[in-house]
Amino acid sequence: MSYLSAKDLAVAYDDRLIVEGMNLEIEEGTVTTIIGPNGCGKSTLLKSLSRILNPRSGTVLLNGQDIHSMSTSAVARNMGMLSQQAENPDRITVEELVARGRYPHQRFLQPLSKKDHEAVEKALQLADMVSLRDNAVDELSGGQRQRAWIAMLLAQETPLMLLDEPTTYLDVAHEIEVMQLVTRLNQEEGRTIVMVLHDINQAASVSDRLIAMRDGRVIADGTPEQVVTMEVLSSLYGIHCDVYMHGHGPDVMLPRTRFCMPRSNSQCGSCLFAPASPGFQVSELKTGYGDHVISQDLTVQIPGGLVTAIIGPNACGKSTLLKTIGRLQKRGAGQILLDNSEVSKVSHRKLAQKLALLGQGSLIPDRLTVEDLVTAGCYPRQTILQRWSREDERMVEWALEKCNLLELRDMPVEMLSGGQRQRAWFAMSIVQDTPTLLLDEPTTFLDISAQIDLLDIVWQLNRDHGKTIVMVLHDLNLAARYADYIIAMKDGEVVAQGLPTKVIVPEVMLAVYGIHSSILTDENTGMPLMIPSRR
Repeated sequence: MSYLSAKDLAVAYDDRLIVEGMNLEIEEGTVTTIIGPNGCGKSTLLKSLSRILNPRSGTVLLNGQDIHSMSTSAVARNMGMLSQQAENPDRITVEELVARGRYPHQRFLQPLSKKDHEAVEKALQLADMVSLRDNAVDELSGGQRQRAWIAMLLAQETPLMLLDEPTTYLDVAHEIEVMQLVTRLNQEEGRTIVMVLHDINQAASVSDRLIAMRDGRVIADGTPEQVVTMEVLSSLYGIHCDVYMHGHGPDVMLPRTRFCMPRSNSQCGSCLFAPASPGFQVSELKTGYGDHVISQDLTVQIPGGLVTAIIGPNACGKSTLLKTIGRLQKRGAGQILLDNSEVSKVSHRKLAQKLALLGQGSLIPDRLTVEDLVTAGCYPRQTILQRWSREDERMVEWALEKCNLLELRDMPVEMLSGGQRQRAWFAMSIVQDTPTLLLDEPTTFLDISAQIDLLDIVWQLNRDHGKTIVMVLHDLNLAARYADYIIAMKDGEVVAQGLPTKVIVPEVMLAVYGIHSSILTDENTGMPLMIPSRR
């Protein structure tokens, strides 16, 4: 008998059917990963299996028992769920959040027992969060916050774990650690794990079984060797992938860009010496949250007219730098010049006409449609006398089409998948039509095809329209492919900067992430490909 199963499952949002006719059996003690494009029903399926969503029809069985006939506490003692974009309670510390994982094991108003404290301590250690136990969750970086939620799930100590994009916002070193933790929990503790992942390389490296979904149905099911083929990936995502070999097996699979990107070091080098504009000049910058200092004396120049990628481990100051430039984060000291003008002396309206910022985890007003959200990007250039123009209408239509959102334009944003929502925020940013774009993890929640679509748009906005693009990326191989210039940060400081061939090298990877790596060459662009050693 299967440990967890779905029988003829159908799930819908309002009248829109997302998952249809799903029959699934998960064997005890296995690692199963669900892959597929944005909006195909992966997260919806996971929410249905965990009883977060009620199915329109069909049943979910846990150990042969209908999950909807079980008490909430019984389900929580047997199954833990890590969701996408969980909302953080205000001013709660990491340790308090992790302790909430013990609620299913407690009686009403019962204080934490010795066993509870031991479980919390073990979870903090496994998630590498011991040093941050007293920090407020809402002051953590995206990657630290993700690890805090993982720790809470670990403290729940359930034999079955459902993980929806567990490596979201994590740097490469912590991605490796989380995937190794999954393997350890499965092999040493016998836990059954079901995950949703967009990273095909990660999925293939840790899973016993892969389930490929498209349009709410399973189109392939088997071992990684059976599912990760060029035919299946092309059918799933409509994109070809290159497989690079290092040693005895495939080490990295990289989706191909939609168009030709010929580049050479000499071409990049010449453009760097003649930037289209001065770009950003950051001098002696001090940033932080309360008494916690992120950067003490940060000085860096970001060239204008180019695509710059900022890389580095979680909490090194990447997102804080972008938010400080965009005046969403106060600085303690220092100077920030944009095209030789101090940004603090520019009005908010004028600044919104100069730069657009796509942040992490933005909150969405209830029932706001995709078209309403994208249209909001037009507001900074409108006046009291001219609220809407044909150019605004053209820009909105162009952005909806570019971001593959035309069919979703009337959909409430909160009903979208994580990847669809990310594309909607990006569309709003490009509708703002500013000469500078700041993008904080723009490929978060996107499937491999949507990642390439978005970064191709970034490339074209730079090459065809001369826009300055500054983006924070954790995917180092995509950073090397699309960026002219890379800035590597650690502990609030710049460790290395320059061409991708100068920064994506083993010495810098070791200094920045603490990982050993091998460097290959992307045959399409001549740029480096980083393959981390599995520790």
